[in-house]
Amino acid sequence: MIKKILVICAASLLMTASVEAEQPSPVSMATHSYQLTVVKDKQGKPVKKWLKASKVVPGTVVKYVDTITNDTDEILTDARVSNPINENLLFVEGSAASEAKFSVKYSVDGGKHYGLPAQLFVVGKDKKKHQAQAKDYNAIEFVVAQVPAHSKVDVSFKVKLK
Repeated sequence: MIKKILVICAASLLMTASVEAEQPSPVSMATHSYQLTVVKDKQGKPVKKWLKASKVVPGTVVKYVDTITNDTDEILTDARVSNPINENLLFVEGSAASEAKFSVKYSVDGGKHYGLPAQLFVVGKDKKKHQAQAKDYNAIEFVVAQVPAHSKVDVSFKVKLK
């Protein structure tokens, strides 16, 4: 089995992907952002559809989808995907998803440390330590149990533009 660490880096609202691997292999990562948009179906009725994000305004919910592509002949195990959450974005609680088996942890210190929600604390304006909430998360990390040989796996999460 091949173990890889996949890292997502963000400079702004739009995220770009990079891959770090312990050994060279044809494993890649792509990140796309989508916004929920009302469009008309073939009968002219309005329907909501996730389309590539183009122009987002405060209050817009954006869905980020990271696609892990494994073009090797071996199963990729424990693929780690980390996404910073820009300070202008709020994580939407309960939105982490994948069709594959995965675990997810969050960070409140810019990705230096990740933990489960019950393990995360922040210091409030009152200078006291409080349990972190989804609005405090500034990074998310997925660990995908397996990416089969010659296949792709998506992981996704949603944020709301402040």
